[in-house]
Amino acid sequence: MAAQATCVVMAGGRGERLWPLVRAGVPKACASIDGKRTLLEATLERIQPLSGLGRVLIVTTQTQVRPIQRILPQAFRRCLLVEPEPKNTAACLTLAASALAHRDLRSVMVVLPADQWVRPTTAFRRSLRAAIRVAGDTGRIVTIGVRPRRIHPGLGYLCVASRVGRYAGCRVFRLSRMVEKPSPQVAQRLIRYRSTYWNTGIFVGQVRTFVQLVQRWLPDHARRILPLGASVGHPSFARRAAAAYRGLRPVSFDNGVMVHIRDGYVVEGGFDWEDLGSWDSWVRMSRATSPALAVAGGRVRVVSADGHLVTTAGLEDVIVVHTPDATLVCRADATQSVRDVVVQLSRDPRLSRYL
Repeated sequence: MAAQATCVVMAGGRGERLWPLVRAGVPKACASIDGKRTLLEATLERIQPLSGLGRVLIVTTQTQVRPIQRILPQAFRRCLLVEPEPKNTAACLTLAASALAHRDLRSVMVVLPADQWVRPTTAFRRSLRAAIRVAGDTGRIVTIGVRPRRIHPGLGYLCVASRVGRYAGCRVFRLSRMVEKPSPQVAQRLIRYRSTYWNTGIFVGQVRTFVQLVQRWLPDHARRILPLGASVGHPSFARRAAAAYRGLRPVSFDNGVMVHIRDGYVVEGGFDWEDLGSWDSWVRMSRATSPALAVAGGRVRVVSADGHLVTTAGLEDVIVVHTPDATLVCRADATQSVRDVVVQLSRDPRLSRYL
């Protein structure tokens, strides 16, 4: 079962909401939440028993490939597939499908981000095995959902219908619809129902299933990217990929494809999970926070590699991220706005060195 699955790890995210820890020279996949190993290394460790070295594909971008190569063991460096530029997850996933389509269209492709916190690993692997079985048996797209614990503005929500059974000990449901990043009011209504799950961003399906979905819902992606699979590993690949990506509309696989799906499946993930895409999630899971002293206030969390002390007065629910040359201070409920900070920095040539 596991031998028929290829794990595609998406490691090209720019991580703008994790500035100033994540920069141009420090991709999000190379950041560490526990001070021991990077997010990419932790992801590879979780999936290795399911895939082995021969069935892993790590997709990153041209600007990030060198720092990622530095943290990878030599054996994994052969597993890299490089996009010419970031165009969001739909392009990343389509490029991976194009590469795998030349091996076996019926094989199962497991797509997962490199920037997630998961515990326990045994339950995570059990859910992946279940999803691989469902995808192989049905030929449909499968995703893994976990129970929402709060309103989260940066996530998608999976609404499930009837239960279809158990695979590898995990409950499996039909997917009714996916609601991508709803407003807080809509999210509040959704999480009242036990038929609602957070979308973990893990997608499982036969290679031909991914190809067919992209051809149907993102025909421009299919036309430009799917032919590239034949040239992967050839000296002409970089030139052809750059031409294919030029002018391509950036879109996530969630928005481009999954919001349209009404015949997929959801495996209930029996594990604790966090998307580490913003500072509120990061400080919730991190054990490497630094000392803070709050006066006439409270709930101040500090992230600093050197144990830098931060003191505040009259502030509540604040996150402080300290690096040697840049410091971020934001409200805990405004972490999604950090991306806007990066946009402002990019518009001022005098501040470009902080990107």
